[in-house]
Amino acid sequence: MIVLAFVVLAGGMVVILDPFFHYHSPLPGFHYELDSQRYQNDGITRHFPYNAMITGTSNSENFHTSGLDALYGTQSVKVPFPGASYHEVAQNLRTAFRTHPDLKLVVCSMDDSYLIEEPDAMHDELGEFPTYLTDRNPFNDIRYILNRDVLFNYCGVMLVQRLKGTPGGVTDFDSYSEDSDPAQFGRDAALFGLSAEDVSAPDEVQPLTDAERELVEKNVRRNIADIAKAHPDTEFCYFIPPVSIVRWGTNYHAGILERQIDAEEAAVRELLELPNLRIYNFYSNTELVTDLGRYKDPVHYNAETAGQLLAWMKEGEYQVTQDNVDEVFGLEREFYNHYNYTELFE
Repeated sequence: MIVLAFVVLAGGMVVILDPFFHYHSPLPGFHYELDSQRYQNDGITRHFPYNAMITGTSNSENFHTSGLDALYGTQSVKVPFPGASYHEVAQNLRTAFRTHPDLKLVVCSMDDSYLIEEPDAMHDELGEFPTYLTDRNPFNDIRYILNRDVLFNYCGVMLVQRLKGTPGGVTDFDSYSEDSDPAQFGRDAALFGLSAEDVSAPDEVQPLTDAERELVEKNVRRNIADIAKAHPDTEFCYFIPPVSIVRWGTNYHAGILERQIDAEEAAVRELLELPNLRIYNFYSNTELVTDLGRYKDPVHYNAETAGQLLAWMKEGEYQVTQDNVDEVFGLEREFYNHYNYTELFE
């Protein structure tokens, strides 16, 4: 009876406080720390009020919802999924439309490194995906309700904070997942652990095969185009994140640079016909890509850069259209195929 009473008490505490928002929105008077994207994003998506969303991979982490709302007059949330496949992000978007049918704007990253995948691919590099939180099966909720980590590291902390008089509320979405420490960014950080050998000429060049091109088209068709077609009143802004010139150099050395550009172009051409979807390719801004002060590693840029990307999207800058698609990818091939990457280390 004592064990049963403890189980009921512990499970009841998780259900009532619900730090992952699985059952309800945040309770007043308690502080909810947003710090676990895969476990909290589904609850945010289902239970928070919003009419706009910033989502995608880790390249959406440093965006500010306040910046988006100021530009578009929206009420937005940010739900980044580091390392996620297109399928994982699409699953969450479908949940968003099921629970918020009036969603008016979606801003989402379109990472070139994950284009050549099966349309139902799941990434487990960061651990098992918590399907017991994202599905509609109430019977597997036991993994959440009787989870020791949730009970002690979330609910327990929330109760202690309440007793100490910590103001209630939720981590603001500007801060959620943001890496804002300037010391983490710069040339040394972007080049850390690499040498000129890592960006030298490749031994062999790998072209995009017909089978891979078909994968790209299926991937974006199912996980982007089908959703946009199903919601014609929603504006979709997909952007190819401007990873740094260092990542272009390592791709060049690996012999996959042209393959990645071909995959990008195949994806973009598959989506250009959709009237409510806009695509932005910031690789055209070579000054941005080569400014290593913006990056904390070869891929991830700072919040200032993310804010600039939002402003450019609002202004229609760097948008790819039927009229300029040939020029955009022609210039991309010309610049990145002929850049002297070894000079990065001189």
